[in-house]
Amino acid sequence: MSTAPTRLTRNRDYLAWLAADTSWQFGSAVHGFAMTLICYAVTGSYAQAGAIATVSTIVSMVVMVPGGVLVDRWDRRRSLMISGALRMVVYAAAATAWWAGVLTAPLLYAVGVASGVVTGLFSGASDAALRSVVGTADLPRAVASNQGRDGAVSLAAPPLSGLLMGASYALPFLTASIGSLLQMLCTRRIRADLRPRHDRPSPGQDTWHQEMLAGFRTILGSPLLRRILPALILVNAGLNALYTGVTLILTGRGVPAWRIGLIDSVMAVGMLIGAVLAQRLISRVPTGRLVVTIFIACTAVLVPVALTQSVPVVLACFGVLGLLVPAVNGAMGGYLQAIIPDELQGRALAAMHLVQMTLPGLMPAAAGLGLQHLGAGPTMAATLILFPAAAILMATHRELRALPTPDRWEIGTVEP
Repeated sequence: MSTAPTRLTRNRDYLAWLAADTSWQFGSAVHGFAMTLICYAVTGSYAQAGAIATVSTIVSMVVMVPGGVLVDRWDRRRSLMISGALRMVVYAAAATAWWAGVLTAPLLYAVGVASGVVTGLFSGASDAALRSVVGTADLPRAVASNQGRDGAVSLAAPPLSGLLMGASYALPFLTASIGSLLQMLCTRRIRADLRPRHDRPSPGQDTWHQEMLAGFRTILGSPLLRRILPALILVNAGLNALYTGVTLILTGRGVPAWRIGLIDSVMAVGMLIGAVLAQRLISRVPTGRLVVTIFIACTAVLVPVALTQSVPVVLACFGVLGLLVPAVNGAMGGYLQAIIPDELQGRALAAMHLVQMTLPGLMPAAAGLGLQHLGAGPTMAATLILFPAAAILMATHRELRALPTPDRWEIGTVEP
């Protein structure tokens, strides 16, 4: 059974983990906002700028599952230190190349590929380490707090990146490099043992191929995960399609870019506030009831966005969505990390992230084609199918509805 929850602010290891995770996330967000603009400035081509970002994403997806094996084989402290060192070197080299006047398209492709490899191989290490620094009952509140952190990063990183670019296009790269250095320094402050706990036979007894498949077997072997994952895919696909559709429609109507950008801002503010509210909800409301209720609420909130793309309506709905997201992600994300055994964290989370990225990744293109050939009305109405379908999958699963509060969870219950 789970232990009783504690105050996260009193957990020095969690605070060190949070500082490490925030440092590289913020640096990467500053770099990510600037990367496309820098690529266009260097190449003078929209196609090249988009291709470099696409290559980085594809590379990250390709190595994500092998990366999960590494995360489960190695001390996660080592993975965090190596990833921080590699990012620091890559981004520092890019900054130096800009200052030296030798940053070319091939070098930008190399930066994109290198950052994609590091992200794919090691991004799961931080999430996997979280379970070692907080108790199981604290996992949902920690995940919810991270959602608030993500909201703060989303608010602060783009404008700071723009300011830095005004001084020098090298500075976003330098900021990302410094963030990676801080990640390494903060990781060293974590006192907990971050080595995977192998309660079952060592993964070294399996072949590399078998280890990579273990994450997928974990998902398929659990009736609960088999129901949760399709619901998450549907809602993420719906959000991607809806967001892309709204953005394109508003752009076509001549709405200024700064007003469209407010969508992200109000959602980020909602997440900041929602992260505070989520702490009480997660500890007091049974997890199953909380998740199902919020999924249904999200469906209701997004219907007006699909039916009318009025800017005030869109902003209001996405603001409310931001309030709801930390609680559902904290409860569901914390539960998923709790039931997956420690020695499978890297592989199972990598498999889930890869599966979740595939269909949602196709939605921007699908939304664009729909708007081009079907028009705004049918395209936006089609997105409404995805949200109720996700809510129904959640609401009709008895085991999910029966999940208790985190202090009563059974942990490590999913077999590979």
